[in-house]
Amino acid sequence: MTILFVISIPAFVYSQEITRQDFIRLESQMKSEYYKMLLERQEGNFLLDQNDFDVRYWDLSVKVTNIAGQTISGKVMMTVQSVIDSINTVDYDFHSSMVVDSVRINGQPAPYTRPSGLVRITLDRGYYAGEQVTTVVYYHGHPPGSGFGSFTWDTHNGQPIISTLSEPEGAREWWPCKDTPHDKADSADVRITVPSNLIATSNGELVSNTDNGDNTRTFHWHISYPITTYLISLAISNYQSFTNWYVSDAGDSMPVTNYVYPEHYDQAVIDLSITPDVIGIYADLFGEYPFITEKYGHSIFPWGGAMEHQCNTSYGYQLITGNHYYDWILVHELSHMWFGDMITCDTWPDIWMNEGFASYCEALWVEHEQGQAAYRSYMQSNNAVYDPSGPIYNYPGDLFDGNTIYNKGSWVLHILRGVMGDSAFFDGMYGYANHPDHMYGTIQTREFQHIMEGYYGDSLGWFFDEWVWGQNRPIYRYSWMKQDIGGGQYEIFLHVAQTQSTPAPQVFIMPIRIYPRINNVDTVITVWNDARADDFRFVVNGNPTTLTFDRYNWILREASSEAYRMNIVTTELPDGNLGVAYDDTIEARGGIQPYAFSVQSGQLPHGLTLDAASGRIWGVPDSLGTFVFTIRCADSSTPQITDTQQYQIIISNPVGVDDDMVSQPADFRLLGNFPNPFNPSTAIHLELASPGRVKIDIFNILGQHVQTLYDGVMSAGLSEVIWDGRAVASGVYLYRVVAGNKTATNKMLLLK
Repeated sequence: MTILFVISIPAFVYSQEITRQDFIRLESQMKSEYYKMLLERQEGNFLLDQNDFDVRYWDLSVKVTNIAGQTISGKVMMTVQSVIDSINTVDYDFHSSMVVDSVRINGQPAPYTRPSGLVRITLDRGYYAGEQVTTVVYYHGHPPGSGFGSFTWDTHNGQPIISTLSEPEGAREWWPCKDTPHDKADSADVRITVPSNLIATSNGELVSNTDNGDNTRTFHWHISYPITTYLISLAISNYQSFTNWYVSDAGDSMPVTNYVYPEHYDQAVIDLSITPDVIGIYADLFGEYPFITEKYGHSIFPWGGAMEHQCNTSYGYQLITGNHYYDWILVHELSHMWFGDMITCDTWPDIWMNEGFASYCEALWVEHEQGQAAYRSYMQSNNAVYDPSGPIYNYPGDLFDGNTIYNKGSWVLHILRGVMGDSAFFDGMYGYANHPDHMYGTIQTREFQHIMEGYYGDSLGWFFDEWVWGQNRPIYRYSWMKQDIGGGQYEIFLHVAQTQSTPAPQVFIMPIRIYPRINNVDTVITVWNDARADDFRFVVNGNPTTLTFDRYNWILREASSEAYRMNIVTTELPDGNLGVAYDDTIEARGGIQPYAFSVQSGQLPHGLTLDAASGRIWGVPDSLGTFVFTIRCADSSTPQITDTQQYQIIISNPVGVDDDMVSQPADFRLLGNFPNPFNPSTAIHLELASPGRVKIDIFNILGQHVQTLYDGVMSAGLSEVIWDGRAVASGVYLYRVVAGNKTATNKMLLLK
């Protein structure tokens, strides 16, 4: 649902330009109030289990000729299929104030009762799984409309305008139905009888416009694609229509037919003219327009926003200005044809997959028209998020909360794009929109996650847990320093801390793009932050003068910089072997030297000693086991600066040494890989104190071995080994370097 106002908006509201935030705020407030009202009165028995039958087809005939009396009469023929053995009754949602005249089953009268908000029909026999039965319900009454627009009687310029907007569960207020998003009819027909001077629009394709000879006309619309209940609509007025044409890449032409108020015709021709081009933009991104054999178009109605009724968006008359001011609403609703109409949220807790997706599509349209800078600006301003926000799935506040469901929902896709990279992300979105299990069906959030994982090449559970099921955003505090290591190279030391408090996740696991500026050129380096406090080090060619954190705002976050304090920069220690000499050093940077190292908790492997002045850990392990300990480092400043780091060393039995192995390097440093992220290749840098045999292996994030990149002798000094990732999918990879009895592991990110 994207009716951006769901009740009539006072005229004074339109005395000035309305921002996107105003629209979203009012929509979420009004639509959520409506949904809460339904829950409070338990209209339709929301806990009722209607999963014992599947709706296959329905034919809705509605007579709307008593405009002065504001009553309708109708007939609904519905074919349902049992999914259990021996179903004896079917329950349809229908408002208690509406009158059921009679019910028939397979042409014969059938008994029924009217529990609160239902029509309960007793079938003529038990129907087994797979069997179908056709029911017909005749009814009449004044649709209550609930004051929020499920069925509305209004006027414009002295002419009637009757329209519907049934999301989330208002269809039951004007026709008997199974009023849930997850059960789609395979096809449907809508027949609307109106006074002969009016036009009635609906979903699908216009089959006939029949003069009944009694000053009425019947408009017959056929829907050949699956459709969910809340997307069924009608709009009736003295419309004037015009048609634009969308031409697909295959050369197929589809009408884009717009039904507008005659008094706004010229302005509507201008405002709605962009529609075919926008269809083409989204078709390129997500696949062909989903209802290509029918139509797209707009029917003007008396509210201040719009609603993505399948093939026939209801578009507020106030949005017709003749200057394209509300184009963002037009593109939002149009994108729903893919996300919301073709693929529909399976449950209301999944509603962000309708609204967040459409809100993100607004930004994609801006990017197409104005470029990436405008896209980023749109995400920062028009789709701005304010905390508290989330969780997005099953949000405990208002069902249609604009801040969480719309805006943060759009940011989830923006952040995911940053994680996956453009190629994998847009391949994934295209694959999702064309997935055979969900195309013209429904979707749940975890199912979308699994689809995108197939294009990412790894699990995205960590991402969805923190951004969809989690709350708020990370708050980063970062600092950095550099060290000249000779040869025109500098080593950068980066410290990243997360300071957000609950209910936000303690740690947001995220790749963060860092931009050191060297010779007035920004270089991108990606670090993988998965701890409350993290330290990173990497080597660059040239002297970095500045460093920018997440320059292009790929993360919904707050970030501030501070002076680099003393930090322990060694984040891992290699494992050791029983009876084999062990020698490694914990390093720190920043503050005032000398440093003092100590074991704060836990214990070193038996046989090893920590040198308090240098941070060196050395000795010969004499016991097997896993040893976890925390090292504290204090500098010499006043007041003293301290830092701690936890380590784990596993002492194992030695596995033997190759007979032809040359002397082992006494020490080496793993300096990271550059560039990171990369596509398609990256250089792994390491420094050996002496010549020796080195082995470098590549693993995926699941720990599966991908490739032995290097296995041979290296000379002393700086070395680099190139890994070409063209043969593997995008994702996070680990590279493990083994030199003598020392092992080091690091992460790298391949973004195709």
